[in-house]
Amino acid sequence: MENSQSRKGKVLRGKLLNLFCSYGLWIIFIILLAYFAIQSPKFLTISNAVNVLRLSSTLGVAVVGMFFVLITGGIDISVSANMYFSAVVGTTLLNNLGVPLPLCFVGACASGLLIGSINGFFVAKLKMVPFITTLATYSVARGLGLMFTNQQMLFLDSVVMKFSGAKLFGIPLIVYIFLIVVLLGHFILTRTQYGRQLFACGNNLVGANKLGINGTKTVFMAYLFCGGLAGIAGMMNACILSVINPNFAINDEFVVISSAVIGGASLFGGKGKILPGAIIGIVMVQVITNGLTITGASAYAFTIFRGIIIFIAVMMDSIKFSGEIR
Repeated sequence: MENSQSRKGKVLRGKLLNLFCSYGLWIIFIILLAYFAIQSPKFLTISNAVNVLRLSSTLGVAVVGMFFVLITGGIDISVSANMYFSAVVGTTLLNNLGVPLPLCFVGACASGLLIGSINGFFVAKLKMVPFITTLATYSVARGLGLMFTNQQMLFLDSVVMKFSGAKLFGIPLIVYIFLIVVLLGHFILTRTQYGRQLFACGNNLVGANKLGINGTKTVFMAYLFCGGLAGIAGMMNACILSVINPNFAINDEFVVISSAVIGGASLFGGKGKILPGAIIGIVMVQVITNGLTITGASAYAFTIFRGIIIFIAVMMDSIKFSGEIR
């Protein structure tokens, strides 16, 4: 009798745990949406929705890159410093050399690729711990940015105002760029040999190497993608703000990583869908930020909510990975 009741209790706990891991964040999100809508009539408006999409798009590009790294079972802490350094490079090309804006984006992307290649070399080739490696490059990249700017603010040329304010069918051009990046990332992961190899390496790197997959090259390319997209994201963000200060993109690595995890990527590797994961993750985080701002919440409220969201997302990911629920 006791064994039967114990089994029933275990099954019930398993179902509740499964329900929480599947819908916990969505329940919290819906409750917050309802609260924001009640507190401010401005929240559920088309103009505010467009603004959220616009703000989501810059970091959303970096989130796509983070998916590649997380699928390998790695992590890139340097993404925000990469954004800062790359934005400084792109802005310097724009202001000091008069380089056309599209080529400034190419320069920013190249800077991001450089940092990504350094991360990839040490992680993939030398087998260093991703967290330590990218933490080091975080410090170096931000230090270089501060050195090049002499810790001064950089104001972008007026040409960026046309770019950041450009719209197509009432939707900012930046949103379309984000969607294109999402579609390209989704195509690479689902329709190419590299995508299949990436998941194989994330699930079992040793096993993938035994199957003939070049695990070193596959992981290296993931960090390269992440670095290049972080560079583009940094330049996009600079164009929206029209200024780069010493605190530019600071702590954005937490937003990017948490958005990827919320969107379905696993910190343990081998899992993740860029479409719709990258969109869902970053939009959810930005909606909460926007809602807290509109309702006049404390400046520290977002930091608290972000910490709670990251904790819940990582906890659910850990529970699923541990095998308690499948």
